[in-house]
Amino acid sequence: MRGLHAGDCLGNISTELGPYRRAVVYLSKQLDTAAKGWPGCLRAVAAVAINIQEARKFTLGQKMTVLVSHTMSAVLEAKGGHWLSPQRFLKYQAILVEQDDVEIVVTNIVNPASFLSGSTGEPVIHDCLETIEATYSSRPDLKDALLEDADTWFTDGSSYVVSGRRHAGYAVTTSKEVIESGPLPSNTSAQKAEIIALI
Repeated sequence: MRGLHAGDCLGNISTELGPYRRAVVYLSKQLDTAAKGWPGCLRAVAAVAINIQEARKFTLGQKMTVLVSHTMSAVLEAKGGHWLSPQRFLKYQAILVEQDDVEIVVTNIVNPASFLSGSTGEPVIHDCLETIEATYSSRPDLKDALLEDADTWFTDGSSYVVSGRRHAGYAVTTSKEVIESGPLPSNTSAQKAEIIALI
């Protein structure tokens, strides 16, 4: 089976035919909208889970060896809780980890043509956990530390229409005084006024 391409879950079911594999079924489904927004390696987890469910319609309970280029169980265990709902996490865990008829094998074959011809290809230099961490973590120079004697300021921005004319403004205050406030151009939306107040 193969992972995904542009939100599509792609895969194929093949059987051994001499030294080669012969494609029997090609699988293709769309990821749902939520899954399309996940990091690439988690999208691959979702795609493989969907492909396994689809493949079971053809294999009828026979043992499957699923070739993937991502470390499915490591990604699911380490990062699944950050991105997946508890229900989806348990569903993927049940499909990928806890089934006797599924064996997940991490391989460097990512091209279906190479897979079917039996060639091994180059080793995959890809660490899913490192990739997700590097892509979606905050900057390393940012620290989560309490500031000593910090001032507490509040911001607000608003936009409203009176007699067909839009008015907008912003304010920055403490609990006791107004630090800064002012009008904004008439084409300013309420959302833009909020952002201007923060800046």
